Amino acid sequence: MAEFFILSILVLVIFFLLYQKINQQNQINLEQQKTIQEIKERLLLEAQLQDNLKEKIEKTKDLIEELRKSEEVRKEREREFLERIKRIDEIIAGTSTKGISGEEILRETFKKLPPEMIETNFQVRGKIVEFALVLPNGKRLPIDSKWVAGRLILELEKETDPQKKKKIIEEIEKEVIKRIKEVKQYIDPDLTWSQAIAAVPDSVYAVCKNAHLRARQENVILMPYSMVLPLLLYIYRFHLQYAISLDLENFQNHLISIAKNLDEMENVLENKIYRGATMVSNAYLEYKQLISRIKSSIEEIKLKGSREAKQLK
Repeated sequence: MAEFFILSILVLVIFFLLYQKINQQNQINLEQQKTIQEIKERLLLEAQLQDNLKEKIEKTKDLIEELRKSEEVRKEREREFLERIKRIDEIIAGTSTKGISGEEILRETFKKLPPEMIETNFQVRGKIVEFALVLPNGKRLPIDSKWVAGRLILELEKETDPQKKKKIIEEIEKEVIKRIKEVKQYIDPDLTWSQAIAAVPDSVYAVCKNAHLRARQENVILMPYSMVLPLLLYIYRFHLQYAISLDLENFQNHLISIAKNLDEMENVLENKIYRGATMVSNAYLEYKQLISRIKSSIEEIKLKGSREAKQLK
C-alpha cells in the first residue's frame, strides 16, 4: 500500500514536471514566433525602403541625364553664337565695310540728339571722319568709330592661362594704339576742338590700360560706345558754360598744333635725317610742310592778336 502511494506521488511529480516543461516550451515558441514576426516586419520595411531608394536613385539619374543634355545644348548654342560672332567679325574686318557696325551703333546713338548737333562725313585736311559734334563756338569735335580686335576678344574669352591672356591683351592694345594714331589726324586747330574721340567696343575698352595713356598723349579721348552720348552731352554743356571767347580757344589750339609739329620735326630729325643722306630728300619735304603749318599758326595768332588790340582801342 505504501509502495503504491509512493509510486502515485512519483507519477504526479513526473506529470507536473512535464507540464512545466511543456509550458516553458510553449512560452519559448511564442517568443520565437514574436521574434520571427518582428524580423519579417523589419525585412518588409527594409524592402520598402530599398524600393523607395531605388526609385529615388532612378529619378536622380534621370535628372542628372536631363541636366547633362541641357548643358550640352547650352554649350552647343554658345559655340554656335561665338562662331557667328567670329564670322561676322571676319566678314567686317575682311571687307571694305570694316567698322560699319560701329558706325551704325553711333548713328543710332546720335538719333537721340538734335540733328544740328551732329555733322556726318566731316572733312579735315582732305580726310573724312564719320561724325563730328558741332560745338557752340562753331568748331567740331571729331568722332571716329574703330571696330577693332574682334578676333582677339574672342580668344581672350576662351583663354584660361593668365600669361596667355596677358599677351592677348597686349595685342589688343597694340591694335587700339594704331587706331589712336589714325584718329589724331582729324585734329585741326582752325576747324576742330583740341581733341578727338576714338570710339571702340565696350569689351575692347574694358581690357585697355596703356592705350588710355597713349590716347591722352595724342590728344585723343578713348571711349566705349556705351559712353559716347553722355560724354558728348557733358562736353557740349561744358562749352556752353565755360567757353570764354573764340580767340582764346583758337590761341590755345594753335599752341597745341605748334607743339605737335615740333614733336614731329624732332622725330624726323632723329629717325630720318640722322640715319643717312638717302632720306634727306623726304625729310626736306616733310620739314617744309611742318614749317609751313607752324608759320600759318603763327600768322593766325598774329591776326587774332591784332583784332583784339583794335577792339580794345
